[in-house]
Amino acid sequence: MHFFVRAVSLDGKQISEIVEFQDYDSLLDNLDNKGLLPSSITPIPAVLAPLVPKGGHKIKTDDVIELMENLHLIIKSGLPLYQGILDIAEDTENKRFKNMLEQIALDINNGRSLSEAFEKYENIIGVMMLNLIRIGEETGELEVTLKRGAEFLKRTTALKKKAKSALIYPSFAFVAVMGAMLVWMIYVLPQMTELFKEMDVELPGITLFMISLSNFLSNYIGYILVGIVILGVLFKIAHKKSVKVRKFVDRIVLKIPIIKQIVSGFNIAFISEYLRLALVSGVPLFGALETLRKNIHNELFKEALQNATNDVARGSQISAAFMKTKMFTPFMLRMLSVGESAGTLDSQLEIISKYYYERVDYFAENIGKVIEPVVLFLVGGFMALVIVSLMGPMYDLISNIK
Repeated sequence: MHFFVRAVSLDGKQISEIVEFQDYDSLLDNLDNKGLLPSSITPIPAVLAPLVPKGGHKIKTDDVIELMENLHLIIKSGLPLYQGILDIAEDTENKRFKNMLEQIALDINNGRSLSEAFEKYENIIGVMMLNLIRIGEETGELEVTLKRGAEFLKRTTALKKKAKSALIYPSFAFVAVMGAMLVWMIYVLPQMTELFKEMDVELPGITLFMISLSNFLSNYIGYILVGIVILGVLFKIAHKKSVKVRKFVDRIVLKIPIIKQIVSGFNIAFISEYLRLALVSGVPLFGALETLRKNIHNELFKEALQNATNDVARGSQISAAFMKTKMFTPFMLRMLSVGESAGTLDSQLEIISKYYYERVDYFAENIGKVIEPVVLFLVGGFMALVIVSLMGPMYDLISNIK
């Protein structure tokens, strides 16, 4: 919630600002902790919230990783959590992050546990981290759990960055090639066709087709671009609102060579890494699968995890449950089966996550070499079409000049 606050400090200074807090009580606690006496507090309607300046940068995963690492060190050093979190808040320049940390510190000072204090910010730290903190408190291993959680976030964040960078390059390459082709069709070809008309050169069918295409693009390129933008916006809305649309898109993505390897590898590595972390932290396997399902964005893998969770609840082994979904690789299934038989499931999951992390990393590093032949084929095909369509008329033009 957003509030417009007028307050007076202990030295008589008037303060007016827009702040964001989870509720009215959290705001009052924060003002009291800062020694501010509110003269008026006006809630801002939710409909106007998007227009309110955020008052700080978005809290990123890197901020959460740093927070978990700092909390691990605070507990290890024996410093009270309340004071340690206030020290972290003092050092941050992000106002939104600072407000969050101050509120967490106040909740802890008022007798709440760390997991209870973080519950308000589940959308920021994630369900996985919140569950790990809760398990750490219950088992008395909060320090170790926070360290494991930070390492998990580091690895999965690095994996996401690798996967995104691998997917950005082909998109950029194809957009650049298509842009160059459009420029040629709209600005270069029309000038050459004017020359053919002036010299009264008889044009073959393929040249007439290229000229017609060029004229169409020249006349309607604005409408085409507007149409693409509108379709893009509508698709984004439909993708966000409809599970069926997301599932359809994910199914297509998982059929594209190379892209399939990256997306599938990322999801398998993410799933394996969290299951390993859950097992070593004492999280029940059923609960870990439930949490995973809520944190996977690919609808096909999400559906597979739901079916696997149901099978595990009925007593199936995880390897058998995963096999029935047909979404996981034979390598992963073999390793899971070996881990279950030998009682070393956590170590097998670590091997799986490391293997697929390296695969995604490999594709991210080498996707340029894979995409290059495709780009060259497109460019070469287009240029061959241009040459064929212009060669005959140019020959006739030179003949007429002689």
